[in-house]
Amino acid sequence: MSESKQLQADVIVVAGGMSGLCASVAAAEKGMQVVVFEKSGTMGGAANMGMGFFAVESDIQRKQLDGLTVDQAFREMMEYNHWRADARLIRKLYQQSGDTVKWIQNMGVEFLGAFPYFKDSNATWHLPKVGNSNKPTERGATILVKALYARAQELGVQFFFNTPVKRITKDAEGWVTGVIAASEDTTYEASADAVIIATGGFGDNPQMILDNLGYHHGEDLFSFRIPGLAGDGIRMAWEVGAGRSPMNIEMTYEAPGFPGGNVTDCLFRQPNLMVNLDGLRFINEEIMCNTPFTGNAINLQKKRTGISILTDEICDSYAGRGLDYLVHHKDGVFLVDNWRRYFDAYFEGTEGYSPEKAAAAAMMGLSDPDAQMFFQADSPAELAEAAGMNVDNFVATVEEYNRYCDTGRDEFFGKKPDFLKPIRGKKFYAMKYFPAGYGSLGGIKVNDNLQVVTPEGDPIPGLYGAGTDVCAIFGDTYNFYMPGSTMGFAINSGRMAGSNAADYLNSDAFE
Repeated sequence: MSESKQLQADVIVVAGGMSGLCASVAAAEKGMQVVVFEKSGTMGGAANMGMGFFAVESDIQRKQLDGLTVDQAFREMMEYNHWRADARLIRKLYQQSGDTVKWIQNMGVEFLGAFPYFKDSNATWHLPKVGNSNKPTERGATILVKALYARAQELGVQFFFNTPVKRITKDAEGWVTGVIAASEDTTYEASADAVIIATGGFGDNPQMILDNLGYHHGEDLFSFRIPGLAGDGIRMAWEVGAGRSPMNIEMTYEAPGFPGGNVTDCLFRQPNLMVNLDGLRFINEEIMCNTPFTGNAINLQKKRTGISILTDEICDSYAGRGLDYLVHHKDGVFLVDNWRRYFDAYFEGTEGYSPEKAAAAAMMGLSDPDAQMFFQADSPAELAEAAGMNVDNFVATVEEYNRYCDTGRDEFFGKKPDFLKPIRGKKFYAMKYFPAGYGSLGGIKVNDNLQVVTPEGDPIPGLYGAGTDVCAIFGDTYNFYMPGSTMGFAINSGRMAGSNAADYLNSDAFE
């Protein structure tokens, strides 16, 4: 039988991911008694898989002589999303972001610097230093999680693990009064005058993805399913009258079962020939480093499938001179002189490849873990048949593309000559890619103070949102030109929500 307990706090934070941690620290720094309910047994949520976050006009950027200003970044962002986002909120986030770096540095976190993610992106990606390493480190954001958690404990924030919130409570006048949460053996009736929702979105809820985005997860979308991100906060907010913000996926593209950064995957993500199941080109392959753009293009193709093409001669050329596209955190993968070993491991089924494939397939929800994504053949026609492409169209496409390579002029999409590599060799390879995503975006409508609002835009007194649950700043496509933007939104919106909730409780309006 479950025991019932009552709790009292000033601010309750629903979930302890990156945005929830920042919200709890910010509220506690203003003297609030804060309680955090976390459904899992650990802190950080999806941020534990991340690396760094967006900021502009930080001291780190200034020391690097990076001249990007808040005004420039704001203008670029609003033009990118065609002003289909809350300009006041984005402006406030950007104005605060540089100081947020200092805020986190004051918790003992060191940074390696501010980095771009791909060619032509801005150096807004602030990466923490991990241990004694002087290189960007995958999952390095765990350093931020640990620092924020330690700061929250220092400030007296009370954490309840393995205790999901079931619903938000309101009084007869519509003011938030707290939450009902339950662990395995205890139900908590927790009272508070402000509640901050920060549950991390709905990336682990295939039904919610289908209902709101139209994808069948594991069939035509292979986004990461971080366990527990089931849209709980979004559902609870809707139940108490919240409006719905635009919902989307943090779009990218993946070959299910091939871990990002694997040598095989890196080779196929170069600006090589890409076709659809009809055997026809559909993008200027220069954009393949911009994963949201490429994901969008693949999303429009038959069965949402794009197929990247390589030959042994192209792979050998990369082994000899290096890759066309590099990212800072994959240094070890760029030694591709051993590419044949990785390819052979797949086709021969040798031990050492299968565990990687199984783990990546499970993370992306692949409905058929044995589905073949990688193909090899002795001719373009045989490759097309193996991969399920239109054979005649593909053979004609290869002939046309090779002509462009020979003349140095792509007459169809205008791809730069440096990236034109003919499809010739003894072995021909194909990899299938599908739309994917790092997580969901949006769901709960908020104003520029992170107050949750009704469909009409009126604040629900005492209810705030932060992080992925409320992130609707990108328009229809995640902005990869500003790397770190989603985590930057999580951190800065959490900090703002916590601070604003504290100000609300200290205001004359609340009294």
